[in-house]
Amino acid sequence: MKRIMLIGGTDSSGGAGLTRDTAVTQDHGCLAKPVVTCVTAQTNSAVSLIHQLPANIISEEIKAGFADTPPDAIKIGMVGSNAAALAIANALTCAMNGCDLPIVLDPVLNASSGGVLSTLEGAAPLFQIASLLTPNLDEAATLSGQPLAKTSVDLSRQAGILRRHRAQAVLIKGGHRRGERCCDQLFEEQNRREFCLPRLAQSKRGTGCTLATAIACQLAAGHDLQKACWRAKIYVQAWMSR
Repeated sequence: MKRIMLIGGTDSSGGAGLTRDTAVTQDHGCLAKPVVTCVTAQTNSAVSLIHQLPANIISEEIKAGFADTPPDAIKIGMVGSNAAALAIANALTCAMNGCDLPIVLDPVLNASSGGVLSTLEGAAPLFQIASLLTPNLDEAATLSGQPLAKTSVDLSRQAGILRRHRAQAVLIKGGHRRGERCCDQLFEEQNRREFCLPRLAQSKRGTGCTLATAIACQLAAGHDLQKACWRAKIYVQAWMSR
């Protein structure tokens, strides 16, 4: 059984965060190894409180998660603070000890129910260790310092900026766009790959968590990045259709 280290925050509504991540790992037949960064009090419509765990506790959680049976892949979601980001980056670098584990970073800048969950500065130290960055359109614009993308050229420019900040690959999600198809675009080195499926009328909270965790599970199973992103997108589409 593959093991996925899930680094992120709790969500008392159960709609996103570590609760959603764990459900995704179970759907993929994987074992979750959770590392809590923040505790949030939130409903489906509002965030009322965020409690940041101390950086040393997060570091110890990561160390313990590697002690007996190291994970096969890592997914990072809500970070919460600059200190937490540095602690995560340092703890993972030390724990991996030169091993090349896939790390999927979902840069959570805002909760869909409202409220800021982390900052641009908080995400930056993690870029250099992430195998894949999975921003939505708003996050890609914020992280790159560019206007909201309207064309594929804009997306390519934003991905290029993020990759120059040492992100190995960038998957910009198109869920917030309009149109008959929902397309995500993967940028790695000089290559661009588009993954499109029919856009669904319904929406759910936690789609970003779901996609990033599903990609981590697919990478842990040995699939290459393109196949992992495509299979994860199909999984998210099926989950949203339930």
